[in-house]
Amino acid sequence: MGLPRRLFVLFQYLLPTHLVTALVHALTGSGDVVLGGLSFFVLAASAVIAIIALRRAAARTMMLSGILALIAGVTVTVVAVNLRSAAVFFAGSAIAGAGFGGGFQGSIRTVVPLAAAHQRAGLVSLLYVVSYLGLGVPAVLAGFGVVHGGGLISTARYYGAAVIALAALALFGLTRNRPGRAAEPAVAPAQRIR
Repeated sequence: MGLPRRLFVLFQYLLPTHLVTALVHALTGSGDVVLGGLSFFVLAASAVIAIIALRRAAARTMMLSGILALIAGVTVTVVAVNLRSAAVFFAGSAIAGAGFGGGFQGSIRTVVPLAAAHQRAGLVSLLYVVSYLGLGVPAVLAGFGVVHGGGLISTARYYGAAVIALAALALFGLTRNRPGRAAEPAVAPAQRIR
């Protein structure tokens, strides 16, 4: 007994990799899965390059430049979808990846020093859980939008607009809350000397 076709398509589009691969397929007209994988490689490689390039920058600077690059990269990606241009799509992926890398590294470098040494592992775990939820839940919603909404291209536009809006909100929060002085790192509780 097979799954109904509509349900099968929904489950296919719930996978983020399939969404991006389908979008690359729509832009290039090629069914080659390597092109879909290339988009993830470009995104990840540019994130790594941004982290290395900004490694000596202050955490706030990393987050600020990361958010700006993310907004620019997603904007370029949405323009690429509208133009149906694969080259512009890959350029947008590179810019957005640099933004993601800088923003994520900046956020880790901001909050980890504030935790006591014995709390850092839990804090980093929490950061990753929140990050995965932040990536996974929208991907599920996008998959639902592809199947039951306006289709792949329309969903990509709305998804991009939502990412830009949320990044702009983060940018507003970051620029509005300028720290007066650097936060003090947390210290582990003193142990009794016997």
